[in-house]
Amino acid sequence: MSVSLNRKPVPLTAWQLTDQSQMLDALGFLSGDGWRGAISFNPTSEEWRLELNADNPDRHLVAHSGEWLVVDMGLRLLSDSEFNDNYEVAE
Repeated sequence: MSVSLNRKPVPLTAWQLTDQSQMLDALGFLSGDGWRGAISFNPTSEEWRLELNADNPDRHLVAHSGEWLVVDMGLRLLSDSEFNDNYEVAE
């Protein structure tokens, strides 16, 4: 028989990638977990992006301006609406 669960509140680390400084902060923190990457600018779309890679081929993300990176049982890439549906910024 199954039971319903509520996840216990736990502090999480996240970055809203609003600018290059947030991307650099995320890259610096995540490098301690084996991620590597680079920040680049696409002049056609006029958008900054952060590409992250790790040794495991399944660990590859490309995050764009305005998206969220959330460390929650692994690294998750979320749109602003996905973030708002599932998370709240702790005060």
